[in-house]
Amino acid sequence: MQATPLHCCDRNTLRLCAALVVLCLLLAHTLTGSDSTSTSAADAAVMLSATAPTIGAVEHRGCVFEKVCYLPNESDFVFYSRPGNVSELSLPAVYDHRQGAQHTFRWRKSRGDGRNADFVALNKDVPYKRQLTWSARTQPGPVPAGAVWARGVSALSAPFAPTNLGHVAWDEAFPLLAAMAQLGVYSPSLRVLRTHSCATLAKRASSSAVCRKFAAAFLGPLTDARAAASALQEPPTLEAEARALAGGGGGRPVCFDKLLVGGTFDSFNREELNVGKEPLIALYRARVLAAHGISPTAPPSSHTIIIVAKKGRRAIANVRRVAAAVRAEFGSVAEIVLTDWAGMSMAEQLRLVASTTVAVSPCGGISMLLPFLPQGAAAVLVNYMLGEGEEARHGECDPAAGGCSWTMEAELWRHVRHVTKVYYQAQSPIIPRSFVRRYGDGGNQRKIFVQAENHSMDHGRWSSGLVADRAYDVLGAES
Repeated sequence: MQATPLHCCDRNTLRLCAALVVLCLLLAHTLTGSDSTSTSAADAAVMLSATAPTIGAVEHRGCVFEKVCYLPNESDFVFYSRPGNVSELSLPAVYDHRQGAQHTFRWRKSRGDGRNADFVALNKDVPYKRQLTWSARTQPGPVPAGAVWARGVSALSAPFAPTNLGHVAWDEAFPLLAAMAQLGVYSPSLRVLRTHSCATLAKRASSSAVCRKFAAAFLGPLTDARAAASALQEPPTLEAEARALAGGGGGRPVCFDKLLVGGTFDSFNREELNVGKEPLIALYRARVLAAHGISPTAPPSSHTIIIVAKKGRRAIANVRRVAAAVRAEFGSVAEIVLTDWAGMSMAEQLRLVASTTVAVSPCGGISMLLPFLPQGAAAVLVNYMLGEGEEARHGECDPAAGGCSWTMEAELWRHVRHVTKVYYQAQSPIIPRSFVRRYGDGGNQRKIFVQAENHSMDHGRWSSGLVADRAYDVLGAES
């Protein structure tokens, strides 16, 4: 039997994980001399350090299991830890620096454990959505002889918001690439296995199509770096892939050379999770662009300014007026594109972004294509106001002090180094009488009015004063 090591990385070791591979220490001698019943280190689980604050703090832990198996008929994972004649106390499966030696990856009160808990999370934890977690039951002994093998590196992926581009790109796909690199199992051909398909996630056919579009665009490039853009598709589910590998009956265990589970799934709210990931963001950008037939390093051949016309909440209410002002000032030196991305394929959207020199966009998922801008481009990110009584989750300011201008994804944007960011502030020292400003009723629902007149512009620089000198947070405005 071969070794069954486990590699783990969590938020306490992100800085080290970005530069170092987890060091595996194999015991170099048998446990009981030359006895024929003894077990060498190669026959047992490797003892590693999983530095979670507590064994139950699963939110930001990422691990790579070797020789863990999935049983399709039981919809369950089994970790074959060691031959049965080795004392459980003598060779831990994983060592937690606070909890000590750990011999299980699942806790259930029904079995006498003190709590019900799994080992890692598969997506981020928010009050309004069920979090998916992962665990495996531990079984002493070798991997069954009749098992089939999924070769290479595989990863479990749990959709969080499958029809939101920002969440698919940066809360699902990017964490998988980052975890591969940080844990030393980076592969150009990752086998991505989703917990749910777009068909089961979406309530409407149109939502299912959007789900597949985003999954193919951002998870697809992780599966095969050499695939053509036309070949990108939604990854299979764990269940479908396991049954395909195991055969029609699905009775044989499907075992993985390397199975990646968990990761850091909260890039937009926890800046510490992004520390040191600048090279990985650049790598992810390159993988996605290349998969869509776009050179990641080619500079734009001409100037293009795109203005994103978002609909609904956080939109620029007078976006057409803003576009007209920008076109009047810069139309002679740049192409001005007003877009809401509708009707464009993901390849077309990425091609437009990759050829853009300046982009203006409200925050939110609609802006999360802009990290794919070319080197040296600028992104003007329009804030919105948090009002009195609204939660300031990021320490950005105190809404009770007269409002709070917030950039929704600043925690990630600060680590996108190749793009110049301008955080366009929403502030209202003077409010036009035609607009009503209210606090405490959900600033996230309101639109932004951008004043687009009486401003000076400099063709050589793009600053917060280029499009307008202030933005107003309002309930609505005509475009």
